[in-house]
Amino acid sequence: MAKSNDLFSGGFSGRMGNVIGYMWRGKACVRSMPTHYRDARSEMQLQQRELFRQTIRFASRAQRVLRLGLMMPSLDAHVTEYNYFMRINKRCFSLVDGNLQVDCENLVLSEGPVAPVAFYAPRLLDEVTISIDFEKNPLHRRVSSDDNVYLAAYCPEMGGFDLSAPVARRHNQLVMSLHREWAGKEVHLWGFVRDSKGRTSMSQYIGCGILSIDEWPEPETDESIIDEDLDDMPATYPADVAEATARGAGNSFSRHNYP
Repeated sequence: MAKSNDLFSGGFSGRMGNVIGYMWRGKACVRSMPTHYRDARSEMQLQQRELFRQTIRFASRAQRVLRLGLMMPSLDAHVTEYNYFMRINKRCFSLVDGNLQVDCENLVLSEGPVAPVAFYAPRLLDEVTISIDFEKNPLHRRVSSDDNVYLAAYCPEMGGFDLSAPVARRHNQLVMSLHREWAGKEVHLWGFVRDSKGRTSMSQYIGCGILSIDEWPEPETDESIIDEDLDDMPATYPADVAEATARGAGNSFSRHNYP
């Protein structure tokens, strides 16, 4: 039975005849009931349903990140952050023996026109605290020093996400304390920037590592690596970004992205 939200405007929730009323982002909406429904149960269809169910669960655990990173593009597309996330990341999910597999390297958690920052290799201060330096992207001269920089972390074993407190772009360093129960487990990191208008940069996959002091050595600067990397860079590529890549050598993180 439908319930009226506003007698005069006619808004309602629930089923009324062949129409369903619901609220979406504070607006009263209606949609028609499906005329027919086939509950097909082939092996492939059952797998797709299970993949969809597990992907939705994954997205729901990342809701704090998605509300920041995908709010503006989802509004432009007239869909929720969840639906937008599913639309742009559907190729990043698969099932292996009934378990969800995520291509974290290509997963997009934020999207927008804001200039990113250049992340250096993360450091582990203790078993649940990560510190990472970053610099204003030298490829983008017109950026605001008041833009906020965020880190997003995902622990596959625990199946949860965490989001750092924002740090202004001008501070050049971000420290994030993760959940205590994540100690000793694998964690994936992404970074992104958000401006005062709510727009964001494209998320950057920083890499993955085990939250353990023993397995997370302090990155070492190898001058020969820096020289070699700089020689390989095109003449137009900023030297400080190339050096940032070289400074990541020796860190246990498996991959680093720099704009």
